[in-house]
Amino acid sequence: MIVNFDYVMDSSAWIEYFGGSEKGNKIKNLIENKKIASSIIAISEIAYKFDSEKRIFFDFIKFISTNSTILPLTIDISVNAGTLKTIFRKKTNKFSLIDAIHLATAQENNSVLLTADKDFLQAKNAEVIS
Repeated sequence: MIVNFDYVMDSSAWIEYFGGSEKGNKIKNLIENKKIASSIIAISEIAYKFDSEKRIFFDFIKFISTNSTILPLTIDISVNAGTLKTIFRKKTNKFSLIDAIHLATAQENNSVLLTADKDFLQAKNAEVIS
């Protein structure tokens, strides 16, 4: 079942938010009182970043899962992500399969991808916080 969210947060948006940066404060203002979701892939990326920095992730995952809906990786999202990666790789060689999964997840849920990653500047349904 597809649910519409205002924003699907990618890992870079959450990291800026948790870091309290200027971008994070802009993100905070955008997501308060909005219907927020996150790809399960974003959880993995954030867990990796925190682990590599020897930071404890438990409180952050609890916050994310309490304040946003965690969206699964589905076959439709996976297939769309493969196509998106092909399209965006023609524009930039930095666009990864993980980036494509974030974007496909937002598209699948009729939502805007909220990100701090400039690789999404040319994506129609992405809002890049700068």
